[in-house]
Amino acid sequence: MCFFEHKTNKLQDPWSIEDVQNIRPDLDDDQSVDVLISVANAFDANNGINWYVLEYHAEQLFPEPEVINYG
Repeated sequence: MCFFEHKTNKLQDPWSIEDVQNIRPDLDDDQSVDVLISVANAFDANNGINWYVLEYHAEQLFPEPEVINYG
């Protein structure tokens, strides 16, 4: 997923709404964009961006409803 962009001499690590929806298929495109924006705004180079970071921000913005098990 990570690659070096020779034109800009920068390391690129792109994440997309499809990545967000891979872990949270219940989110629509706009919600997934909100998750990516939240991740970008809180970016910490010590932690980077990974599946857990995406999942954390998705849960903070759009908590999944609790499932009550009556069985």
